[in-house]
Amino acid sequence: MKQANFSEKQQNQDGIDEQAVAWFVRLRADNVSGKEKASFLRWLNQSDAHRETFDEISKLWGDADLLQALVYTAQKHPIAPKKTAFTHFKLLAIAACLALTLLFRSELGVWMQGDYSTGVGERKTVYFDDGSTAMLNTDSSIAVSMDGPQRRVKLLKGEAYFEVKPDPRRPFVVQAVHSATRVLGTRFFVHEKSGSDEVKVMSGRVEVTDRRTLKQPVVLHDREAVSVDASGLGEIRLLNSALATSWVNGFLVFENASLESVINQIHRYRTGAVVYRDNSLRELKINGRINLRDSDDMLRVLGENLSVKMTYLTDWLVIIG
Repeated sequence: MKQANFSEKQQNQDGIDEQAVAWFVRLRADNVSGKEKASFLRWLNQSDAHRETFDEISKLWGDADLLQALVYTAQKHPIAPKKTAFTHFKLLAIAACLALTLLFRSELGVWMQGDYSTGVGERKTVYFDDGSTAMLNTDSSIAVSMDGPQRRVKLLKGEAYFEVKPDPRRPFVVQAVHSATRVLGTRFFVHEKSGSDEVKVMSGRVEVTDRRTLKQPVVLHDREAVSVDASGLGEIRLLNSALATSWVNGFLVFENASLESVINQIHRYRTGAVVYRDNSLRELKINGRINLRDSDDMLRVLGENLSVKMTYLTDWLVIIG
């Protein structure tokens, strides 16, 4: 379905959205002047739409008290209003600074340890001397040691897909935060998530051990997966969705998936924030696939095939609904 042509009223609301976000970002800075606060109050009181939109933006960020604090400060110290123009250039400059902060969020230790890494939106294939390969997904890093009796790969962050050449004399072991995966000849994924590791087997067998408790390992076969966290090994489950593995082929494939799960996957390939006006939209079911070649355009492609409004307040902030 093509994206709808919005009415003049909707377009005016888009403009108010942009102004509200510009004020929101500016007012969070440490060097906001009293005149700027007074100018904000003047803008805020121009219409109910201004007040409602700014209040909504504040709530989306969990900053519902921001409006009350700013109004109180400006009323306590009244200053003659001065018109302040927030151009797209200024907003983009502020957003760029925020994006750079996100870009360097990885710990220095990960960067120092990694032999191979990818940035946000990037994928890379690594060829090992033994004939095995690893494909790194977006924002991932591995450290490799192929000397000695074991072939060892440490997943420092992110996700990697492995195709391992069997060698009974030299086991292939992938170590992540919570898990150690010993290869018995296979194609498989290891994904280091926030708080857990996930191991997914496409074909063959792997042996997964909980590194903390060192209890009896589990063996995964074709199309099986398991998660490992601080509490230990989870239950073995079947892989029933292509969304978790389709990135290897250059696509995100989703089958009756919730909009929120798809947006979460897209968010791994691009910087910025996505927020929902209506939380019920999170459960909207969709089918399709998105090409990973242009990660910055993934949300726009998704929006063109949905009957849901997507408002772009710079490339780093999208409001759905």
